[in-house]
Amino acid sequence: MEFDVDADVPRERQQLSLPESKLAELREWAVEGTALTAAARVRDADDRIALVKNRWSDGWILPGGGVEPGERPVAAVRREVREETGLEATVGDPILVVEQTYRSQRDGTHRFSARYVVFAARADGDIPDPERLGVGPDEIAAARWFASIPDELHDGDLLRPYL
Repeated sequence: MEFDVDADVPRERQQLSLPESKLAELREWAVEGTALTAAARVRDADDRIALVKNRWSDGWILPGGGVEPGERPVAAVRREVREETGLEATVGDPILVVEQTYRSQRDGTHRFSARYVVFAARADGDIPDPERLGVGPDEIAAARWFASIPDELHDGDLLRPYL
């Protein structure tokens, strides 16, 4: 899926070295699908940020996920925020594009490339208990509002300057 982002949106590069099993899981999305992930920096009226923990992350992450074929990235991020936090977000402009290169952990071979787009978003309300969130059992381990960015932010070195 082609997704145009204004040239003035900051861009970062990220290389991900993953085991062959994980690369195989992602291959269909990256090669036959959109190779696009949309996430949101969701802030509320008190300027808190909504973050989630899921089964694969090494800490708190931005709500978001893969863009489905035929789905617009803004619609995808709105859907993902609702699924992962229970919040109805108003999605604004992109604030960051991460150009990702996926490589084999075994031999460093390039497998595929993807893009991770972070949008600014606003929402208010309470975040339900994790068992009421996500599309599958045990997908979301926790979700909550934070007054400041926690130290345990997944990809924190990359994302923190934009949050």
